[in-house]
Amino acid sequence: MYCIRIKTNHRLDEYRQGDRTNIGVKLKNGCVRFYAWSGFCLEVAHPVKLQVHSFTIESAWNPRSRQSKLPQWSELAENEYLLGSYEDGFVYTVLPFRVLT
Repeated sequence: MYCIRIKTNHRLDEYRQGDRTNIGVKLKNGCVRFYAWSGFCLEVAHPVKLQVHSFTIESAWNPRSRQSKLPQWSELAENEYLLGSYEDGFVYTVLPFRVLT
């Protein structure tokens, strides 16, 4: 299952499709503004850079295999962001995950 982690102070919170939260979006001037996150999408309306701590690596997890481990996480560096999409006042994380600098 697709999932992202957002760091709030010293806590990591996990979010899946259907969860609601606010997520940081890096603006062109370098500031960060928080928008309501509304899950995952497949198309980009208006591209944005989302501040995310880590995301799941789906290729390493097969839920139908008993030998498969739980989802593995890929952490982003401080200057890396996930590709997102802004539409109608909400932001979405674009699938498949794409890391931006």
